Amino acid sequence: MFGKLFQRKDGESLDNKISDGRRFLPYVLGPATDSWILWEEKVKIQPALDFIEKWNEEHPADLKITLHTVLLRACAKAYPLNPRMNRFLAGNRYYQRDGIQISFSAKKEFSESGGLLIFKRRFEPDESFESMIRELKAMVNKDRKVKKSDQEKETSTMLRLPRPLLELGMVGVRALDYFNVLPQSFIEGNPLFAGMFISNLGSLGMDSGWHHLYKFGNVSLFGVMGSPQDEPIVENGEVVASKICSIKWTFDERIEDGMNAGRAAGTVTRFLENPETLL
Repeated sequence: MFGKLFQRKDGESLDNKISDGRRFLPYVLGPATDSWILWEEKVKIQPALDFIEKWNEEHPADLKITLHTVLLRACAKAYPLNPRMNRFLAGNRYYQRDGIQISFSAKKEFSESGGLLIFKRRFEPDESFESMIRELKAMVNKDRKVKKSDQEKETSTMLRLPRPLLELGMVGVRALDYFNVLPQSFIEGNPLFAGMFISNLGSLGMDSGWHHLYKFGNVSLFGVMGSPQDEPIVENGEVVASKICSIKWTFDERIEDGMNAGRAAGTVTRFLENPETLL
């Protein structure tokens, strides 16, 4: 019974399922902020744009989609095909994450003063595309309509604390996480305890950029999508113009090697280039 207190709430231990060399890596490489690898995928995005246009023509307003919707769906569908990327570290120990948890950002309003909203959602492998769309819209619209989201209220409350007390509190949270005694409610509600964090700068007309990893939480993979651009590519020996989208990935090398991480990124690309497979 006492041992259950220190069991991970969001994952299953992998101590006996991975090599000793992999288990030793956290002690060699250090924290996530010292262990990142950068990877860029160039996606032929025109099929996805055509798919979105056709879908929106055939469906009502509550089922309209954007490129961000399709990207989230592609990431969620890629996880079951690359389960090793759904691992995380806590207390320098490896765990297989319980379910597909993806965090993502959205602007509260499209203006310079509009705040940034952060969401986290559990994606089920067998959920329908329509169900996913409705839930995503409900999540985003709920926080956009209120003056302050629950997350913004919590942050404002914590910032009322004296700075030394706030810093001490963060040290305490990291210690609880190290020993696996963080409350499940804290983990479930925090977007930095997820398998992946996705940001679509293309919705703001911007190109992609590299995102950093955090010391806090256990997100081991960040992806940033940029705005579609016309770029020259070679097809059948000829140079032609094509709509290309850049997705820049940052992943934690302690979690998985570059070969498997590259394969996982390629899986997302294939889904985006063949969007009918997302249904």
